[in-house]
Amino acid sequence: MPAAQAPLQPATQAIDLPHKAYLLPQSVPMWPPVWWTWLIVAAIILFIIGLFVLWYRRHKKRTYRREALYAVTNTSSELSDKDCILLCHEMVRRCLISEGKTETAALPSKTLFETLDKSMPAKRQFSSLGCEFIDGPYRSQIELETEQRNTMIKNTCYWIRKHHA
Repeated sequence: MPAAQAPLQPATQAIDLPHKAYLLPQSVPMWPPVWWTWLIVAAIILFIIGLFVLWYRRHKKRTYRREALYAVTNTSSELSDKDCILLCHEMVRRCLISEGKTETAALPSKTLFETLDKSMPAKRQFSSLGCEFIDGPYRSQIELETEQRNTMIKNTCYWIRKHHA
């Protein structure tokens, strides 16, 4: 064994640091945050609640559209051609009344659909359906081709979804 070994220092001995006289403050906690953080959180929550209320009102306001679309798409296949045309006319008028446009809904069919065509794209206008659609409820016998009937239902559904009466 070598004789020149230094004595071992105990592991529990503290290291002597300079500047012992300084007093350090306690660490700043992350919680609770600054007082105005609660204002921002409250504003965000109120904004989200406001968006939900607006969405719910819009959803309730447009219930008539969903009901009209359901009536046209699900019951039209069981009806005769004349009854299908009557259903389309009725749903258009009901939608106008639900929107508060009773004067427009009371117009004669030809005038009504000419008025509605002004706000629709050319390929979706009711006038493109021919006189069978406009004068159909007033005829005793009417026969529609399957393509005419489908186009009539599609145009009516399009108007119900997109109208802003």
